[in-house]
Amino acid sequence: MIAQVIALLCIAAFAASAALAAEEPKPAIEISTATIGLRGGFDANPGNVVGGRGSPVLTSFATWDYIKGTLQDGYGVNLVLIETQYDPRELAAGRAHSLALKHGFSFGDGGSVQSTLTAGDEQSWSRRRSSLAWRERLDYRLGGFRVFANGEARITALNERNVFNLGDFLPRDENFTTLSLTPGIAYRLGASEIGLSFTASRTHFIDGMDYLGFRRDHDRFQPNLFFSAAFSDITLEGSLSPFRAEFPDKEFDTVERLLYTAKLRLPYRMVTLELASGRTVEDTTLPFSVINVVTAHEAKLSARIDEKHALSLIGRWKIDDYVGLDAKSSLRSVGVDYQYALGDGLTATASASLRKVKETGLTPVTSYNLLLGLQKRIDFSATDKPAKSES
Repeated sequence: MIAQVIALLCIAAFAASAALAAEEPKPAIEISTATIGLRGGFDANPGNVVGGRGSPVLTSFATWDYIKGTLQDGYGVNLVLIETQYDPRELAAGRAHSLALKHGFSFGDGGSVQSTLTAGDEQSWSRRRSSLAWRERLDYRLGGFRVFANGEARITALNERNVFNLGDFLPRDENFTTLSLTPGIAYRLGASEIGLSFTASRTHFIDGMDYLGFRRDHDRFQPNLFFSAAFSDITLEGSLSPFRAEFPDKEFDTVERLLYTAKLRLPYRMVTLELASGRTVEDTTLPFSVINVVTAHEAKLSARIDEKHALSLIGRWKIDDYVGLDAKSSLRSVGVDYQYALGDGLTATASASLRKVKETGLTPVTSYNLLLGLQKRIDFSATDKPAKSES
């Protein structure tokens, strides 16, 4: 049912965007690019389970980005399609599909409104999630100050493998709606900006009680201090956000965590170092847990050897903390990625990675994968388009 609603609303929103475009008499910048690709290889243990066997892997992907005008004064489309196939005797196929329809217009001397309709559908061997979100954003600039407000309405269907169903998916999805509002203010000085915002949201589970008879409805409160800065080619950004989730029915304990983001990009000649760390929250359907606190760290060192050759070394560490369940999952990985530009938008890739997964109460699992790929970037934009628009 949710999938049908998502499809109908996406078609309606796309038709509305087309109608708005038809009413616009002024010529506008039009940018349209797509990427298609294929990656294949071998994964020694794609399910990351003790005793798991290896499987061939084949991933196909396609993206399309379209902008007419700018996102502040025009409309755009972003489409992502990813399909991953394994040996069906070892692991079910996975997918990640998303579609975003965007429209914006300016008013006055410094005001703008941006509307976004986003639909997503993802599935792996352990998790299924479909969602539809409508977001409105209002910005108004006055000198160096920027006042903004975001409003979002989202409906989600979520299902994860569960020990109470013998390790299989739940008989039915957990369906819930989320309404959120975020007002804020920021000040920009040159290439630097600092600001404050506050998010309040309400999550309501449509079916009332979950499969264990608990009520998962809750309210979230999240003040946020954020900043960004640029020094020559060096960029730095971060945020601090005390998070609190309250459950009116008192069937789950209040959750309090300090969330944050930190990013650094440091280029030097042909080499670029990128560091990122963050702590966020996600929804979960696991028993006795409503919120998953996700902490992720990443370090990437990339080198553009010349116009054709590029090499990257990547290290990642992700921790999932299922609050209330006393269960954690940790994934550490290191990898190398090589790209070779063949010309005419074609790029050949080769990658290898080693990972280690540790879950509470289980034996750690170490595995690796090897992949070769080919992708092509296609530019459908008008050849006489003006300089690149602000996005």
